[in-house]
Amino acid sequence: MSRNLFSLAVCLGSSHLAVADPLLQTMRSLSTDGPIYAYEMEYQDNEITATGRIDPSQPEGRRIQVLSPSEETWSDEFRVGLAEMDAETDGDIWCADFAEMVPDNAAVILETDSKATYAFTPVPEADADGTERKMMKKIKGEVTLDKTDGAITAFRMRLPEPYKPAFVVKISEFDMSATCSRAPDGRTYIEAFSFAIDGSAMMQSFNETMSRKITKLLDPVG
Repeated sequence: MSRNLFSLAVCLGSSHLAVADPLLQTMRSLSTDGPIYAYEMEYQDNEITATGRIDPSQPEGRRIQVLSPSEETWSDEFRVGLAEMDAETDGDIWCADFAEMVPDNAAVILETDSKATYAFTPVPEADADGTERKMMKKIKGEVTLDKTDGAITAFRMRLPEPYKPAFVVKISEFDMSATCSRAPDGRTYIEAFSFAIDGSAMMQSFNETMSRKITKLLDPVG
Protein backbone atom coordinates (compact mmCIF):
# COMPACT_ATOMS: atom_id res chain seq x y z
CA MET A 1 0.00 0.00 0.00
CA SER A 2 1.37 3.42 -0.89
CA ARG A 3 1.86 6.11 1.74
CA ASN A 4 -1.04 8.14 0.30
CA LEU A 5 -3.40 5.18 0.38
CA PHE A 6 -2.28 4.28 3.90
CA SER A 7 -2.89 7.85 5.10
CA LEU A 8 -6.33 7.82 3.48
CA ALA A 9 -7.20 4.55 5.18
CA VAL A 10 -6.14 5.94 8.57
CA CYS A 11 -8.20 9.09 8.04
CA LEU A 12 -11.26 7.11 7.01
CA GLY A 13 -10.86 4.81 9.99
CA SER A 14 -10.51 7.73 12.37
CA SER A 15 -13.56 9.43 10.86
CA HIS A 16 -15.56 6.25 11.32
CA LEU A 17 -14.58 6.01 14.98
CA ALA A 18 -15.54 9.64 15.56
CA VAL A 19 -19.10 9.19 14.28
CA ALA A 20 -21.49 9.46 17.23
CA ASP A 21 -24.23 6.92 17.81
CA PRO A 22 -27.34 8.13 15.90
CA LEU A 23 -29.68 7.14 18.75
CA LEU A 24 -27.64 9.18 21.22
CA GLN A 25 -27.84 12.16 18.89
CA THR A 26 -31.61 11.71 18.64
CA MET A 27 -31.75 11.68 22.45
CA ARG A 28 -29.91 15.01 22.56
CA SER A 29 -32.30 16.60 20.07
CA LEU A 30 -35.35 16.04 22.26
CA SER A 31 -36.85 19.12 23.91
CA THR A 32 -38.34 19.49 27.37
CA ASP A 33 -40.57 22.32 26.15
CA GLY A 34 -44.29 21.72 26.57
CA PRO A 35 -47.12 21.90 29.11
CA ILE A 36 -46.43 22.02 32.84
CA TYR A 37 -48.34 19.31 34.70
CA ALA A 38 -49.69 19.01 38.21
CA TYR A 39 -49.29 15.57 39.75
CA GLU A 40 -49.81 13.40 42.81
CA MET A 41 -46.74 11.96 44.48
CA GLU A 42 -45.59 9.52 47.16
CA TYR A 43 -42.45 10.45 49.10
CA GLN A 44 -40.39 8.37 51.50
CA ASP A 45 -37.10 8.86 53.35
CA ASN A 46 -35.43 7.55 56.51
CA GLU A 47 -37.94 9.36 58.71
CA ILE A 48 -41.30 9.66 56.98
CA THR A 49 -43.69 8.44 54.31
CA ALA A 50 -45.94 11.10 52.80
CA THR A 51 -48.32 11.71 49.91
CA GLY A 52 -49.19 14.99 48.29
CA ARG A 53 -50.51 16.91 45.32
CA ILE A 54 -48.08 19.21 43.52
CA ASP A 55 -49.07 22.20 41.38
CA PRO A 56 -45.98 24.02 40.02
CA SER A 57 -48.11 26.91 38.74
CA GLN A 58 -48.90 28.11 42.27
CA PRO A 59 -46.87 30.76 44.15
CA GLU A 60 -43.98 29.53 46.29
CA GLY A 61 -45.28 28.18 49.58
CA ARG A 62 -48.51 26.88 48.03
CA ARG A 63 -47.24 24.42 45.45
CA ILE A 64 -47.40 21.29 47.61
CA GLN A 65 -50.56 20.10 49.31
CA VAL A 66 -49.70 17.34 51.79
CA LEU A 67 -52.42 14.68 51.86
CA SER A 68 -50.75 12.50 54.49
CA PRO A 69 -49.60 12.38 57.23
CA SER A 70 -51.70 14.90 59.14
CA GLU A 71 -49.98 18.19 59.97
CA GLU A 72 -49.98 17.67 63.73
CA THR A 73 -47.56 14.77 63.25
CA TRP A 74 -45.02 16.71 61.18
CA SER A 75 -41.54 17.04 62.61
CA ASP A 76 -39.53 20.25 62.35
CA GLU A 77 -37.20 18.46 59.92
CA PHE A 78 -40.11 17.51 57.70
CA ARG A 79 -41.39 21.10 57.66
CA VAL A 80 -37.97 22.39 56.60
CA GLY A 81 -37.65 19.74 53.89
CA LEU A 82 -41.17 20.50 52.66
CA ALA A 83 -40.40 24.21 52.36
CA GLU A 84 -37.21 23.46 50.42
CA MET A 85 -39.02 21.08 48.08
CA ASP A 86 -41.79 23.63 47.51
CA ALA A 87 -39.26 26.33 46.61
CA GLU A 88 -37.50 24.01 44.14
CA THR A 89 -40.67 22.76 42.46
CA ASP A 90 -40.82 24.23 38.95
CA GLY A 91 -42.55 21.53 36.90
CA ASP A 92 -39.28 20.20 35.45
CA ILE A 93 -39.90 16.47 35.78
CA TRP A 94 -38.50 15.44 32.39
CA CYS A 95 -36.11 12.56 31.80
CA ALA A 96 -34.57 14.36 28.81
CA ASP A 97 -32.54 16.41 31.32
CA PHE A 98 -30.43 13.31 32.04
CA ALA A 99 -29.03 13.51 28.49
CA GLU A 100 -26.50 16.14 29.63
CA MET A 101 -24.73 13.48 31.72
CA VAL A 102 -24.39 10.95 28.89
CA PRO A 103 -21.16 11.26 26.84
CA ASP A 104 -20.89 10.48 23.13
CA ASN A 105 -18.75 7.42 23.86
CA ALA A 106 -21.51 5.62 25.78
CA ALA A 107 -21.53 1.95 24.71
CA VAL A 108 -24.51 -0.33 24.10
CA ILE A 109 -24.65 -3.18 26.64
CA LEU A 110 -28.19 -4.44 26.04
CA GLU A 111 -30.48 -4.13 23.06
CA THR A 112 -33.97 -5.26 22.08
CA ASP A 113 -36.18 -4.45 19.11
CA SER A 114 -37.60 -1.44 20.95
CA LYS A 115 -34.91 -0.25 23.40
CA ALA A 116 -31.14 0.11 23.84
CA THR A 117 -29.25 0.40 27.14
CA TYR A 118 -25.89 2.18 27.26
CA ALA A 119 -23.11 2.14 29.86
CA PHE A 120 -20.94 5.21 30.47
CA THR A 121 -18.97 7.33 32.88
CA PRO A 122 -21.22 10.31 33.67
CA VAL A 123 -20.34 13.84 32.55
CA PRO A 124 -20.11 16.15 35.62
CA GLU A 125 -22.48 19.09 35.82
CA ALA A 126 -20.97 22.40 34.78
CA ASP A 127 -20.90 23.74 38.35
CA ALA A 128 -19.45 20.54 39.89
CA ASP A 129 -16.47 21.11 42.18
CA GLY A 130 -13.20 19.17 42.09
CA THR A 131 -14.34 16.55 44.60
CA GLU A 132 -17.54 15.88 42.67
CA ARG A 133 -15.64 15.59 39.39
CA LYS A 134 -13.22 13.06 40.89
CA MET A 135 -16.06 10.97 42.28
CA MET A 136 -17.92 11.06 38.96
CA LYS A 137 -14.98 9.25 37.37
CA LYS A 138 -15.64 6.34 39.75
CA ILE A 139 -19.36 6.12 39.03
CA LYS A 140 -20.95 3.78 36.52
CA GLY A 141 -23.91 5.10 34.57
CA GLU A 142 -26.62 3.39 32.53
CA VAL A 143 -29.32 4.91 30.34
CA THR A 144 -32.07 3.18 28.40
CA LEU A 145 -33.46 4.79 25.25
CA ASP A 146 -36.59 4.14 23.24
CA LYS A 147 -35.49 3.37 19.69
CA THR A 148 -38.50 5.05 18.13
CA ASP A 149 -37.56 8.58 19.21
CA GLY A 150 -34.51 8.44 21.50
CA ALA A 151 -36.54 9.19 24.62
CA ILE A 152 -34.95 8.25 27.94
CA THR A 153 -36.96 5.52 29.68
CA ALA A 154 -34.54 4.72 32.54
CA PHE A 155 -31.40 6.23 34.08
CA ARG A 156 -29.03 5.05 36.81
CA MET A 157 -25.76 6.08 38.44
CA ARG A 158 -24.04 3.90 41.03
CA LEU A 159 -20.73 3.50 42.78
CA PRO A 160 -19.56 -0.07 42.06
CA GLU A 161 -17.14 -0.16 45.00
CA PRO A 162 -16.36 1.95 48.08
CA TYR A 163 -14.65 5.27 47.42
CA LYS A 164 -12.69 7.64 49.68
CA PRO A 165 -12.94 11.23 48.37
CA ALA A 166 -10.94 12.42 51.38
CA PHE A 167 -8.80 10.91 54.14
CA VAL A 168 -11.60 11.07 56.71
CA VAL A 169 -14.49 10.35 54.34
CA LYS A 170 -15.60 7.02 52.90
CA ILE A 171 -18.61 6.41 50.68
CA SER A 172 -19.63 2.77 50.85
CA GLU A 173 -22.73 3.05 48.69
CA PHE A 174 -24.09 5.54 46.18
CA ASP A 175 -27.04 4.63 43.99
CA MET A 176 -29.41 6.91 42.10
CA SER A 177 -32.00 5.55 39.69
CA ALA A 178 -35.00 6.81 37.76
CA THR A 179 -37.66 5.14 35.65
CA CYS A 180 -39.68 7.14 33.17
CA SER A 181 -43.20 7.10 31.74
CA ARG A 182 -44.86 8.90 28.86
CA ALA A 183 -46.84 12.08 29.39
CA PRO A 184 -49.86 12.66 27.13
CA ASP A 185 -47.73 14.97 24.94
CA GLY A 186 -45.14 12.22 24.35
CA ARG A 187 -42.30 13.41 26.59
CA THR A 188 -40.97 11.01 29.23
CA TYR A 189 -41.18 12.16 32.84
CA ILE A 190 -39.54 10.80 36.00
CA GLU A 191 -42.23 8.52 37.33
CA ALA A 192 -40.06 6.93 40.03
CA PHE A 193 -36.82 8.22 41.54
CA SER A 194 -34.71 6.70 44.31
CA PHE A 195 -31.47 7.70 45.98
CA ALA A 196 -29.29 5.96 48.57
CA ILE A 197 -25.95 6.90 50.09
CA ASP A 198 -24.07 5.23 52.91
CA GLY A 199 -20.67 5.86 54.41
CA SER A 200 -18.74 7.63 57.13
CA ALA A 201 -17.11 11.00 57.78
CA MET A 202 -14.91 12.02 60.69
CA MET A 203 -15.57 8.58 62.22
CA GLN A 204 -19.33 9.18 62.14
CA SER A 205 -21.48 6.95 59.95
CA PHE A 206 -24.22 8.35 57.73
CA ASN A 207 -27.02 6.72 55.79
CA GLU A 208 -29.68 8.38 53.68
CA THR A 209 -32.38 6.93 51.49
CA MET A 210 -35.09 8.76 49.58
CA SER A 211 -37.68 7.84 46.99
CA ARG A 212 -40.31 9.74 45.06
CA LYS A 213 -43.01 8.36 42.81
CA ILE A 214 -45.52 10.25 40.68
CA THR A 215 -48.62 8.16 41.19
CA LYS A 216 -50.85 10.24 38.93
CA LEU A 217 -50.09 12.86 36.31
CA LEU A 218 -52.88 15.45 36.41
CA ASP A 219 -54.05 18.02 33.88
CA PRO A 220 -51.65 20.69 32.55
CA VAL A 221 -51.52 23.85 34.68
CA GLY A 222 -49.34 25.97 32.43
